[in-house]
Amino acid sequence: MLLNLLGFAHKADTASLSIAIKDFDKALITKDSIVLKRLLNSELDYGHSNGWLQTKTTLINDLYNGKITYNKINIISQKITLFHKTATVRISADFEAYLEYKTTQFKLNVLQVWVWKHKQWQLLARQSVRI
Repeated sequence: MLLNLLGFAHKADTASLSIAIKDFDKALITKDSIVLKRLLNSELDYGHSNGWLQTKTTLINDLYNGKITYNKINIISQKITLFHKTATVRISADFEAYLEYKTTQFKLNVLQVWVWKHKQWQLLARQSVRI
């Protein structure tokens, strides 16, 4: 079974991407910079619903400097479209975050673009809008 899981993680498919998405959300909440560095592409363009833009470096730094803390990410729906080694992911989710000195809840639609690089999925771009 372990060999199946290891082999499973080395293919550009929707199942391995679903795992990467869950790992990414968990890493945001736990502020796991090791996982984030692995899952975030060096050219990351991360857009928030309020117009705030982050790079790979600023996203990780802002988690540690307290600019934003993710408390909860609850995915309501998720649609993955795979095209060769690129995928788009449309997510509707409830977020709870500590931002601007207060805990805030958001309901967002999120578009993520993931690329298959070095036998793993990496988040290249993300944009969210409030719903």
